[in-house]
Amino acid sequence: MKSHKISFARIDRLSPILGEVFVDHGTEVDVKMVDEIHAAFRSIFPSSFSVLINKSKAYSSHLDALEKFGLLAELDKIAVYAPNELARISADFSAAIPSSESLDIKVFSERDEALDWLTSS
Repeated sequence: MKSHKISFARIDRLSPILGEVFVDHGTEVDVKMVDEIHAAFRSIFPSSFSVLINKSKAYSSHLDALEKFGLLAELDKIAVYAPNELARISADFSAAIPSSESLDIKVFSERDEALDWLTSS
C-alpha cells in the first residue's frame, strides 16, 4: 500500500483499482480541493478505479464540492465508511446529491463490508 498526501487529505492506494481517502479533521472541502483530489486520483490510478471515503474524522463539504466530486469519469464505485451516526447522516446526504444519482455509491457502518462491496463484481 502506498500513501499519497495532498493539502487536505491522504489517499491510500490499496490496489491498482482501489483507493481509500482520509480527509483531515476539521477540513471544509471546497471545489478547488475537489480539483486537487481529482488530479491526485488521475496520477495514482491509470484507469478506472473505486474509492472508499473514510469518514472516521469530522469534516464538512460545500454543496458545489459534493456535486463536483462524483463527476470524475474514472470513478466506478464509491463506498463511504461512516462509523458513527453523525458521519452516517452526512454520508447519506452526500449520496443523495443529484450528481450522485448516476454513481454506484453506498454507505456502510463497517469498513470491511465497504471494502467487500467495492471489490465484488
